Amino acid sequence: MSGITIEKVNETTTIFKITNGSLNVTVKQGNLEAELCDAIVNPTNEKMDPDGGLDSLIHDVMGKFFADQVAAVSEEMEGNACPVGQSRIFVARTRTNPKVARFVINTVGPAYTPENAEQAAFYLQSCYSTSFALANAYALTSIAYPAISCGAFHYPPAEAAQVGIESIRQYAFNVKDVRFILYEPKNYQIFVKEWTEYAQKVNETSAVSANARGRLRMTPKPSSESLNSVRCSLCNEKKALATGKILCVDCSQLARSTLFDNFLQRLRTASEVSFQEIQKVCRVLQPIFNYYPIAYTPARKYDHSIHKRDAVAEHYVQSYCDHQFRTTMPMAVVGDGNCFYNTFVKLGGAGTTIETSAMTPVELRARNVVELALRMNEYKSNYQSLASIFDDCEKYVQYEMVLDTNYAAIWDLLSIPTVLNINVISVYPRVNGPDDTYYQLLNNKKFKPLISSGTIGEDREVKLLFSHCNKPINFGVKKENWTPNHFVPLLSLR
Repeated sequence: MSGITIEKVNETTTIFKITNGSLNVTVKQGNLEAELCDAIVNPTNEKMDPDGGLDSLIHDVMGKFFADQVAAVSEEMEGNACPVGQSRIFVARTRTNPKVARFVINTVGPAYTPENAEQAAFYLQSCYSTSFALANAYALTSIAYPAISCGAFHYPPAEAAQVGIESIRQYAFNVKDVRFILYEPKNYQIFVKEWTEYAQKVNETSAVSANARGRLRMTPKPSSESLNSVRCSLCNEKKALATGKILCVDCSQLARSTLFDNFLQRLRTASEVSFQEIQKVCRVLQPIFNYYPIAYTPARKYDHSIHKRDAVAEHYVQSYCDHQFRTTMPMAVVGDGNCFYNTFVKLGGAGTTIETSAMTPVELRARNVVELALRMNEYKSNYQSLASIFDDCEKYVQYEMVLDTNYAAIWDLLSIPTVLNINVISVYPRVNGPDDTYYQLLNNKKFKPLISSGTIGEDREVKLLFSHCNKPINFGVKKENWTPNHFVPLLSLR
C-alpha cells in the first residue's frame, strides 16, 4: 500500500510524501514568483493582460523576455488569448535572468458563486489538467501552484484544495514534485488541513492491511440466515427487490460507480470474518455482474496527442528490457497505489461499458476479487510454475486485495485476463541481472483467461511492464536489490 507521510518542516512548510516515491506535495506559505522549480503557474485573465496582483508580480520578476512572449500571443488572439480553464506555457529563465523558474504556465481560473459551484469546479480542475498536460509534454518534474481563484474570484479555499488533490491524483503523471505556494496564511492553514485529512484517509486504509494480521478484533458473526434468501444481494437488507430479484429498488438506482463502491465495501466487511466468508459473499454478489456487463477493447498503439509518456518507465524499457519490447512506449498511469487497475481502465478509454457510465478501478478490483476468490484452486493449478513467488493467496485476498488503492500482487495478474477476456504479457526489467528469479519467471510471460469467449487476437493483448516510480540507484558497478513498485502499459509505436 502506498501511504502518505506528513513532514512539518517549519511553521510555514509542510510536505506530504507518497511512500512509494512517486510524488511529493509541498504546501508552503510564501511568494510564488520567487519559487525556483521547472514551472510556476500564473493566474491570469483571458486576455493575458496583467492588471495587478500576482500576475503583475510574476511579469515584473520574469522580465521582458517573458512579457514579450505573452504580449505577442495576447495581441494575436485578442480577447481569447487564454480561455477560462485553459493554460499557456512560456519560457522564463534566460542567461540574463537565471534565478527564476524555467517556465511560466498561464492559466485562467473561474469566478465562483454558490449558484455556479459545479461549473466552477469543472473549470478549476481544467486549469490543473491543462497545466499538468503542458508540464508532462515538456518533461517537467516540478511545478508550483498558487491558490487558483481563491482571491478576487472568491473560490472557497477548502473546496479549491479538494479539487487540487483530486487533480493531482488524475493528472500529475511524470511530475514528481508538486508545490502549493500560498501568500495568505489563512490559505496555507486550509490547504494543510485538507491535505492532512486526505493523507489520514489514505493511511487508515493502509493501516487496515498492516494491522489486520496481528491485532485483536471484534469481528461480526456470519449470519445464520441464508444471505440471498429475501435480502438484497448488495446491501443485505430485507427490502422490496427490483432488478431480477437480486437488487433492492434503492440499490438498483445507484450510479454504477457508487454501486461498485458498495460492492467492494461488502467484501471488506466479509474479510473481517474469514476468507471463507469472502467466498460466500462473492457467490451472492457475482450475479450482479450480469446486469452490469463490460465490453472491453484495450488501446494498443501509442498516440502522442492522447497518451502521456512515462519517462522513467521508458528508461527501464530501453536500458533493461529485452529488445523485442524496445519499440514500445510506456503510457503514464497515476501511481496512487491502484496503478494496476488504473492501467486497464485507462487502456479501455476510461473503461468502455455497455452503458454510458465508465468502469472504475474500484469496479475492476471488485470483479477481480470475485474471480480469484471463487476459482483460486484453478489458478494455482494452471500457474504451478510460479509457485515460488506466490504469496499465500487466501491471506492476500482477505487482507490486501479487498482494499481500494492497495498494491497489486501476482495473483491480480492471473485473474484479470479472465475478467476482461484479454491476454496479458508481463514485461520484467533485467535490473538485477539475468539470474533474477522474477525476471526468469515473469518476463515475456503470457497470462490467458481460464475460459475465453472466442479466439483472442493481438488486438486484445496488453503488454504490462513491472516498473518503478524512480530510476534504479547505482552503487559503483553494483545495482541495489531492485524491486518494482509500479505497473505501466506498453503501447506499440508502429
